[in-house]
Amino acid sequence: MQWKEHVKDWIYFSKKERLGVYIMGSLIALLWVLPTFFTSDIHPLEPLNFSIVQLDSMENILLTRDVKQASKSFKSNHAAPHPYPIGSATAMQSKEKISIIDVNIVDSASLERLPGIGEKLSARIVKYRDRLGGFIDINQLREVYGMTDSNFFKFRGRVKVEKGFTPIKIQINKASYRELRRHPYIHHLFAKSVLAYIQSHASISDLEALLAIGSLCKDEVFKVAPYLDFRL
Repeated sequence: MQWKEHVKDWIYFSKKERLGVYIMGSLIALLWVLPTFFTSDIHPLEPLNFSIVQLDSMENILLTRDVKQASKSFKSNHAAPHPYPIGSATAMQSKEKISIIDVNIVDSASLERLPGIGEKLSARIVKYRDRLGGFIDINQLREVYGMTDSNFFKFRGRVKVEKGFTPIKIQINKASYRELRRHPYIHHLFAKSVLAYIQSHASISDLEALLAIGSLCKDEVFKVAPYLDFRL
């Protein structure tokens, strides 16, 4: 039969091929049987078996640890914040009483110790104070050349003007042009207008008479008024 011959051709093995099949089969059998000779009777999960007492003890330990960790976390998240950052300038100042200085009597060295004021700015403050005749309000410090708002806000809580302070005044009816112009609030037109009025009317009697001078701005007059003396 022809098909049998074809089958024999496909499944025919030479002597060497048959020997290879026998050896391969033997190896497979050995690999299948050998593991049974090297395994123990102990179940792989048996080392993990614990007694009921051991389980209870371990549960108590874990529970105690979790409670402690939760307590620490709660305290750290709900602790009252420190009023000032540790080591900050504010924290250091809170430990000692902050002194408030009178800007009309302190020298430049004392002003330098204020936050935001250096050597140059403190010298300018003293010079401006002398020309002004004294500060009647701490906000006048903002008029000093080089004074920024950020600098002023740093130290404004540590300076004051003594209550009842009377500044040095200009005798307006006797002052020269140079004396008038020395004051920061009196510009050239202001001084010339005052001297011209005095020359025509002999004197300026009071604030109303000064306001009557048409060339003077009302706001400028009120600004300089605390520094004027109308006595003859």
